[in-house]
Amino acid sequence: MSHVQSIPLSKLASSPLNARRIEKKVAVEELAASIEAHGLLQGLTVVEVGDGKYQVSAGGRRLAALKLLAKRTVIPADFAVPCAIVPAEIAEETSLAENVQRVAMHPLDEVEAFGRLAASGLLEDAIATRFGTSIRHVQQRLALSALSPLLKTAFRKGELSLDAARAFCLVGEHDRQDSVFNIMPKPVMNAYAVRSYLTQGAVRASDRLAKFVGIDAYEAVGGIVRRDLFEDELVFLDSPDLLNRLATERLEELQRPLIEFGWGWVNVNLGHGRMDGGHINRLRPDWREPTDAERDEHAELTNRLEALRTENPDHEDIPNLQASIAALVSACQLWDSEKLPLAGCVISVDHDGKAVTTIGVVTPADQRKINRIDARRAQEKAKAEAERRREKERVEAEAVEGTLPIAAPCAIQPSPDGVTVIVIDPATGSVRVAGQSDGETVPVEDISPAGETGSEVPAPTASTEERPPWEDDEPVPASVSGFTQKTLNELTAARTRAIRAHLCAAPDVALALSVYTLGCHYMAMTGPVGMSVHAFVCLSNADAEPLASKRETLHALDLHEEKWFDWCMGQSAETLLDAQATLIASTLDLSHSGTTPICRRKQELADSLATRLQVDMTRYWSPTTDFFMALTKAQIADAIMESPAVADLPSAKDRKAFEVMLAGKRKDELALIAAQSLEGTGWLPSVIATAGLLDLVSLDAEPAFEVTDEGLEALVAAEVVAPDIDLVGIAAK
Repeated sequence: MSHVQSIPLSKLASSPLNARRIEKKVAVEELAASIEAHGLLQGLTVVEVGDGKYQVSAGGRRLAALKLLAKRTVIPADFAVPCAIVPAEIAEETSLAENVQRVAMHPLDEVEAFGRLAASGLLEDAIATRFGTSIRHVQQRLALSALSPLLKTAFRKGELSLDAARAFCLVGEHDRQDSVFNIMPKPVMNAYAVRSYLTQGAVRASDRLAKFVGIDAYEAVGGIVRRDLFEDELVFLDSPDLLNRLATERLEELQRPLIEFGWGWVNVNLGHGRMDGGHINRLRPDWREPTDAERDEHAELTNRLEALRTENPDHEDIPNLQASIAALVSACQLWDSEKLPLAGCVISVDHDGKAVTTIGVVTPADQRKINRIDARRAQEKAKAEAERRREKERVEAEAVEGTLPIAAPCAIQPSPDGVTVIVIDPATGSVRVAGQSDGETVPVEDISPAGETGSEVPAPTASTEERPPWEDDEPVPASVSGFTQKTLNELTAARTRAIRAHLCAAPDVALALSVYTLGCHYMAMTGPVGMSVHAFVCLSNADAEPLASKRETLHALDLHEEKWFDWCMGQSAETLLDAQATLIASTLDLSHSGTTPICRRKQELADSLATRLQVDMTRYWSPTTDFFMALTKAQIADAIMESPAVADLPSAKDRKAFEVMLAGKRKDELALIAAQSLEGTGWLPSVIATAGLLDLVSLDAEPAFEVTDEGLEALVAAEVVAPDIDLVGIAAK
């Protein structure tokens, strides 16, 4: 048995006989606050160790709380502590019994006790102070105490877990709590499911529109925000319609300066964080050179931005610096005033809640209008150039007028473009039409207009039969192949792959192309059509094997920056030419859709290169059923009529009957017939066919001729070769 007496706090120390060996100091602050507010409600169990000192075998946390209060001078150092003194042999057993027999309070008992304290008039911070806990802890207990009676009863019966009960605290309306609880399967243990039911239709604060509008702005206009007291990151906005309206209003504020700038339209996209229709065309600006002041300001802002990002990536000035840099860059943009109203902008909100403006968006309908503007300007430029040429010819003709006699008639026909250029050689007194050989010159005195006399040479006039293209009623179509843009892209991409494969093995042509390209950049300040020489390799989806393998060989060197320079400096001219051919080939992209003047230039360049490199497209492309399905029925029928099988028909009448039969077929039937009849024949569409393809003889094949003794004697007799059979053999090869 034990007896109780008061012992000064300074005489007490912790005991190794305490059965609780871990977490002795858990929640000491809270217990100290409770003792300060309510006094020591339970004494300590101690063992006498001599010299008037005692060790606490049960109540170590209370001892720690008392010593903390003494350290803070809340209580004196010799505070009288009521203690039960027990013999040392039963001290540990007594400590164990105290902890084992203790029955924890039901969480709801604690919750309701907090609720009664609040109902008595104690404020949250006062309750927190009296129990040594945080205000947040008190708020959580009070929220649980405010649950509906139905939920409290279910909680006591075990039909509602503590986590699920906490989730119900998201809403304060008892009717809503009860309705959700009633429709859920029992027991209700899943807090996530409870929150899902309670927040149906609500928007999380982490949503991009919520970030864009801001919680404060949303609450300022009466928006309801529900915060989970038990999960800090769970914040819900109850009014998505209000959120969308606020987001739209903010985005409409961004519309105004864009409309004032001159864009034809501005759309607001709240659906998702990206712009719809990534395939839509874009209007691109020209750029002016920045002034020295703008360069200096840009450098200063950039340096400040990089310094802030290094020191503090979340610095509040970073967005302002980024906006200033963007404004400087935008000031150097020059937009076409005629095309500007035909393009627009799309404003959307990205994942981080920031407004993103995509400018220069052009719809397909407006793109056709822009194409007509480009065509008109090209015509006007061509017309101005023709006028300039005619004026130059007129001035030259006037310079000659009166200095040389002109009497004899001469039938000089205008050139096909309607302009006749007369070349006069004062040294010889002869005149010829540009394009004639030197032997076709005519003495000046023999030239005059037919049926005219006098000294004036009438100005050349354009032929009424062949008008210049800018005088046509309709512009010349961009493509006369008849193929769709998709088919043209596929065909020209196939030929690009083939030309690249040949070009990487033709250093001489690659060298010429590189000089040509660099010359374009140097003299015309622009790159040539079809070449991206600024080192951007145009990787196609599936390059031909010769180029792919050579490029992989270069990649395998694993050389970068200075090492690549050192490698180049140490190679022979032959190695460098081969590498140059590979790299130049990798910059080539001559695929096109046939709709613009650039497309026509690409087609011409591809034709020239394919002929120069002798590209046999039958090695790289063959017609398939899918290809023919992309054509019209008339185009498929024309291709079939070009097949050898049709050409071998006995008579023109048979071929006509066959053509009539084709007209009655469905498109899929025609495509199958075309694929079968043209398979292996080497048929190619004109778009990718190579003109002037030679049938080259392999060096390993049988020699084309044999040098006989008689032939050698004839060559020697003609003094064509020396009488040496070795030299003759070399010549033969």
